[in-house]
Amino acid sequence: MNSISVQDFALQMNNPDVVILDTRDHGAFEENHLPQAVSMPATSLPNRLSELDKDKTYFILSHSGRRSEILANFLTDNGFNAVHVIGGMRAYRHVAATVA
Repeated sequence: MNSISVQDFALQMNNPDVVILDTRDHGAFEENHLPQAVSMPATSLPNRLSELDKDKTYFILSHSGRRSEILANFLTDNGFNAVHVIGGMRAYRHVAATVA
């Protein structure tokens, strides 16, 4: 599993070669999410592996980064190219607010 800082994530998140998986629950996703993110809550992700493409790179995003690290490891162990976004949406929102 690879990791990426939120600063580097912000620079790469619009790359068409990556998919952002937002692993927060549906309520948190609906409240605030990145427009290009795909909602795949942590509780459903293990049952939805067939929806993912092993040829793509996935940036895994959670609220604080703890769950995304676990899920990125899980995906990597299952043959996917998964990148853990350190600090999650909380850190991303902080970084986005400082550059806005």
